[in-house]
Amino acid sequence: MELIITTPEQLQLVVSNAIKKAIAANATPPPQKPDRCTFDEAIEITGLSKSKLYKLTASNKIPYKRYSNRLIFSRKDLLDWVESQTVDPTDISDVEAALVKSAKRKKKGGKQYV
Repeated sequence: MELIITTPEQLQLVVSNAIKKAIAANATPPPQKPDRCTFDEAIEITGLSKSKLYKLTASNKIPYKRYSNRLIFSRKDLLDWVESQTVDPTDISDVEAALVKSAKRKKKGGKQYV
């Protein structure tokens, strides 16, 4: 038998390296969801209502595919579509700002002169 003399720092380094190797060997990657998703999952991803999602698919304004009589969506394509539909509020043009102001007036119940 051989006796090895080490410092506490060296011992700590040897033990931590052994633990890291053991954890890495036993670690399994988290299961990944498949890229395809169902209609209900597409509702969760987009935040749209069921009827709005049906309307968008009927008018081909959202990426989807058909599998028999089912609608199938790609998670990546849906996330890209949502990102393309998102508008930064600081990028609103003067025309869009006027439309927003007009919509707010109509919601309040009539014309308001400033």
